[in-house]
Amino acid sequence: MSEMRESRQENFTPAYTKLSSSELKLRSREAFGLLSPCRLCPRQCRKQRLKGERGICQAGPVPEVSSFNLHFGEEPALSGWKGSGTIFFTHCNLRCVFCQNYPISHLGHGNETDAQGIAEMMLELQDDGAHNINLV
Repeated sequence: MSEMRESRQENFTPAYTKLSSSELKLRSREAFGLLSPCRLCPRQCRKQRLKGERGICQAGPVPEVSSFNLHFGEEPALSGWKGSGTIFFTHCNLRCVFCQNYPISHLGHGNETDAQGIAEMMLELQDDGAHNINLV
């Protein structure tokens, strides 16, 4: 079984590496366009985050990351045998009363991180053997 896993790992090519730089730039512009007025989540608060307005999530114009690591606390289908590459963002829009990540998701305990920083986190997790990237 482990030989089959290793074979799949060796033959695996992340899908993003198949995108042209022009396609990546287009997707980046489209995603940034959802920021103001904010339409990033189903709440569609339409706050002008680039002008300092904040909606229910209290997120500003720059993502905030609390931590990132290989995470083994999910179902085996997600964690695999080397872990899920998890990036924990602050300011969740769900506001669940019994949230297990309350200090992170509700109180905003994190550091502002630009797209380059998040990309570097993803690449580090990939280099560490993460089977996927899990944005929490």
